[in-house]
Amino acid sequence: MTWQPVVKLSEIREDEIYPANVDGVDLILLRHEGGVSAYLDSCPHEGAQLSFGDREGDVLICAKHLWEFDVKSGEHISRVRRPQHDLKKAPVRVVGEQVEVDVSGLA
Repeated sequence: MTWQPVVKLSEIREDEIYPANVDGVDLILLRHEGGVSAYLDSCPHEGAQLSFGDREGDVLICAKHLWEFDVKSGEHISRVRRPQHDLKKAPVRVVGEQVEVDVSGLA
């Protein structure tokens, strides 16, 4: 894995969608219950930027067609479960106060 420093943990609020670019890959970082998840900044439905969406608690909402995703797992929230509709997740770790992401599996 190739870990890249992105941001200090204290700079990400728990209610926000934090956009970032790591090695040319557009991501969103979502803080939750003391942890952080990182996903491609692209809705699997039609590729809309999720960084322009909304967040309501543990639900991320795409602005284009209101698709909903679980903040922690990236799973698409729907009556019919289809894993291909889940968000593409990047590994994240927090070292001290520094949030680091590995995008090598996403490029």
